[in-house]
Amino acid sequence: MSPHAPRFRCALAAALLAGAAASAVPSGTAHAAPPVRDRIVVTADGSPAYTLAGDLSSGSIAVLDNVVTYEPDRIEGTGTLPGSAGGTASVSFDIADRDFSLKGRFTLKDPGAGVEITADIDGGVTVPGTAQVRWEGKGTVRRAGGSADRRVAFTIEDRRPDPGDHAVRFTHAGQQRNAILRLPDDYDGTPRPALFHFPGLLESPAVAEWFGRMADFAQTRGFIMVTPEHHGVGWQGVLGGTPGPDLDDPGFVRRLQDVLVDRFDADPRRLYASGMSNGGFFTSKTACENDRFAAFAPVAGQLNDPGACAPGRHVPIVLIHGDGDFVVPYATVRPALDFWKRNNGCGSRTVATELPDIAPDDNTTVVRHDHPDCPADGPVTLYEIKGGGHNWPGGTPFLGPFLGGTTYDIDANAVIWDFVSRHRL
Repeated sequence: MSPHAPRFRCALAAALLAGAAASAVPSGTAHAAPPVRDRIVVTADGSPAYTLAGDLSSGSIAVLDNVVTYEPDRIEGTGTLPGSAGGTASVSFDIADRDFSLKGRFTLKDPGAGVEITADIDGGVTVPGTAQVRWEGKGTVRRAGGSADRRVAFTIEDRRPDPGDHAVRFTHAGQQRNAILRLPDDYDGTPRPALFHFPGLLESPAVAEWFGRMADFAQTRGFIMVTPEHHGVGWQGVLGGTPGPDLDDPGFVRRLQDVLVDRFDADPRRLYASGMSNGGFFTSKTACENDRFAAFAPVAGQLNDPGACAPGRHVPIVLIHGDGDFVVPYATVRPALDFWKRNNGCGSRTVATELPDIAPDDNTTVVRHDHPDCPADGPVTLYEIKGGGHNWPGGTPFLGPFLGGTTYDIDANAVIWDFVSRHRL
């Protein structure tokens, strides 16, 4: 079981309640790497007052986020930094979300200054800026053999992201936009490929992750998993996306690409896009417009307006769709498939391969349709899920059997990653 699972189950429960109410390959491509070390600032009132500010010289402090609220839910780690009066100071944080509040302990020891600080945290943690957390409250300050309760504060600049869940929050086109991402277990700041997943209609990133387990799949495979949040019920500019404010979803995605490259060391040559249902439609539209993604994988939502699509390049793309899908009928696949074959210069030859029926009890089978005359930089592949409904292959059915069959003969996460990871810009 993933170490994130217990925390995620709590996050999912909150999401559903809210809904009821409403193989890493380093690249030589230049990109903006984050600063090497986290930065810590600690202050304490008193006479004399105490201040320590500096970059960690060893260790790290992990600031990890809740995938539902997009707010910190864990601050933990130890490190050392230069002391305020020479020598070496040490800090330790053990703070986690308990009963809907961040609780735990912070300690600092600065032997050169003869200062030791401890503080029990019970709420009050704020996010003053990007990759920053701050707390201010009562702590115990010991110096010169005595101790006193003082006003204490700390600020952490999480300049070196750690493996685990992170939230991205910024304002774009006048609207607050959010995304969640998971950095893999072996994340070390070297450039990593990143897979964006666009959720379907009414799906938050947390709900999409719960039913698809995409981040869990990425966690041990060395790539970054990113799930942006749409505004309202779905992605705009495609079927199902209810018109609303001028959101500029394509611009939001481009800005999020910048954040992934600049702050989280995503390899700009190995960014990929996938999506489900309305998110699949949006993935397909993005394949027409966004030349910063190297490959695409729409699931149960194919290109719905081929006449308006002009990529100006070959587009590596894998389509996944169930022939029993009554929400987005399988008949919508053919026009999209024909467009991508034509755009990529694939010719008409098709090779159909029946895949092993490894889960006969799911009442589905899978046929892979390859097009061997496609160019190397523009393969087009279709996975036809015979008996498959409007669900994520290999995942948990979104509404049980209501949306049709779910195949377990393939895992969409593995199929998608195997396809897109072969390509780079």
